[in-house]
Amino acid sequence: MKKFFVILFVLAAFLVFGQTVIFEDDFEDGLALWTLEAVPAANNTWGLVDQISHSPVHSLTESPSGNYAPNVTYSATIASPLDLSTVVEAELNFWMKYDIEGGLFDFLYIDASPDNGTNWINIGTYYGEGNDWDEYTISLGGFVGNAQVLLRWQIVTDGGYEVNGMYLDDVVVTTSDIDNTPPLILYDGPEFYEGTDEDFVFEAEIIDISGIASAEVVYTIEGGDEITLASTGNTGNMYSFEIPFSDYGDQIDFKIVAVDASANSNEGETIINSLIFGHHLIYDNGVVDFYIAFNTGTGAAVKMINPAGMDLDLEFALIRNYIDSNLANADMEFHVWDDNGGVPGNDLITPFMVTPEATLENNSPMTRIDLRPYAAELSNIQGDFYIGFLVPTDIVHCTETSPGTFGQSFTWDGANWLSNTADFHFRSVVELTVGIPPGTVEGNVTDTDTGNPIENATVVMGAYSTTTDGSGDYSIDVAPGTYDLVCSFGGYEDYTETGIVVASNDLITVDIALQHLYNPPEELTIQYTPPNVILQWNAPVGPGLTGYNIYRDDEIIGTVSALLYIDPNVPAGSHSYYVTAVYGNYESVPSNVVNTGSDPNLLPIVNKLGGNFPNPFNPSTTINYSVAETGHVTLEVFNLKGAKVAVLRDIVLAAGNYTAEWNGKDGNGNPVSSGVYFYKMKAGSYQQTKKMILMK
Repeated sequence: MKKFFVILFVLAAFLVFGQTVIFEDDFEDGLALWTLEAVPAANNTWGLVDQISHSPVHSLTESPSGNYAPNVTYSATIASPLDLSTVVEAELNFWMKYDIEGGLFDFLYIDASPDNGTNWINIGTYYGEGNDWDEYTISLGGFVGNAQVLLRWQIVTDGGYEVNGMYLDDVVVTTSDIDNTPPLILYDGPEFYEGTDEDFVFEAEIIDISGIASAEVVYTIEGGDEITLASTGNTGNMYSFEIPFSDYGDQIDFKIVAVDASANSNEGETIINSLIFGHHLIYDNGVVDFYIAFNTGTGAAVKMINPAGMDLDLEFALIRNYIDSNLANADMEFHVWDDNGGVPGNDLITPFMVTPEATLENNSPMTRIDLRPYAAELSNIQGDFYIGFLVPTDIVHCTETSPGTFGQSFTWDGANWLSNTADFHFRSVVELTVGIPPGTVEGNVTDTDTGNPIENATVVMGAYSTTTDGSGDYSIDVAPGTYDLVCSFGGYEDYTETGIVVASNDLITVDIALQHLYNPPEELTIQYTPPNVILQWNAPVGPGLTGYNIYRDDEIIGTVSALLYIDPNVPAGSHSYYVTAVYGNYESVPSNVVNTGSDPNLLPIVNKLGGNFPNPFNPSTTINYSVAETGHVTLEVFNLKGAKVAVLRDIVLAAGNYTAEWNGKDGNGNPVSSGVYFYKMKAGSYQQTKKMILMK
């Protein structure tokens, strides 16, 4: 009876304020009003629970039995579209409790579709743990006038960490014939302060059933007074804006403000967006795959390439740090280095300490480093340079995309700079000035045997480099001078042409044909337990590999695509084996030769942890290792945090060559997430660790 009176009161309130309820669900009558899905479909665990709710006694959750699953997209969509075609205002109200992994890894999105699910617009994003029941109200004013509006709650998880998910209750959609709703402004804003070296021109979609009376951009320069500029025009709902260029390195904070044409003149505005004027040098895609920890005495750098024929003034550096409730950041010693043969060299300025901007509220921002006070040292830079940091004490965390694609990130191990396979999220903002106009060398790179174009071949001329596109074409701008051109690609002989003279504004064509090396398999080993022979080898470097031919006593006995071959019931006597690599119609020279004789060198003379194949892998990989003498051997897998994931070997082994397979699961048999893992072998005093990548 009490609940009945509460409902009457709520309905009466809606009537007083001219509102009409067109959808409501307190989840007490089943799930007929919802379409519940998951990708993969096997993870569709949506259901009702009666232990956790806002209004007694049920609520909806994607994981009623515990935590949500890794690498799943859950969606709960209202089953029937809402007709908002004849109203001027609509509002979504609901109660929600959620635990969603923070750190920009898992997300809870609330989306609306104006056209029955063809297009979706995000109207709310949530993440973070420990969020108890709370009431949420979201305007649907931007969707009125449409007859087929859908709403959905969507949870997107990664493979790293899972928590309890979302509980949803008391969902209500109301409409009104009075427009009290501000305009819906759809604008994502620049990412990571990305600006331009000219006027910043952009568009935003502004929607309101009553029309738009005014649309303006309101901005500040370096935190100064607000400046307001009207939209420069619109086509339908798309409004154009322009912020005039002020100066290199200036930070512009801006928002869009719009007022509708209703009698109430409802005003809406976006969040504050920010950009830094200048030319941005970027060698990452901004996607966070992992974070990387830099301990005391280590560091990181990213190479910044100065375009040919240009000088530059370095205005800002941006380093994207990471923090969460379990990870903190120390101050980092910021550096700008010149180039020393492809690695960081001498400091261009005196290094100084920088405090990362990452907080628990904004756990992976770009830390801004203003370099304008160092104009005397950082003006008219010619050639490439590096930005980065060293860690004097404690630990610093940064984000990365892994595996990377730019190949310009480096780590300092305390003694040497080492190239890193990830892309660190370090950027710089510069002013480019024209020096001496460059010349251009261009051409096409092909395979000598087939004539096919070669993609991603590297072309280097002095300090300048580029890679070929999908058609094998390249173009490289270089400062005037005399150069040696070197073209290289894995599995091919390097091509070199010397003494190319390039003048300003020259256009020189150099077509290149690379000779395939057709490399043989590497490190063939044999394990002979009469009457069976087990052969194993490592894959050769080079593209186009299609398989392997196995030879016994110079006669082919099999063709395989794996890195292992078992020859059963070998005839008595001494036999020799080798393996060749097959590249379509071509065959490599033989690998090293092994035999079944009594040569003691057939047994390994040292402990050795070999590579794993394939790498990256999904779902399993094979690890090669050798044991020099009988003893206890362990082979274990660890994650990036140093936690043990699986034990592959913990046994006494005789001397010999062995393999171990890891199926991508932890010690409890649960699949682990995509990412970088390490496998470590111990045998007596021997210890060795290597890296592998699980990519789903």
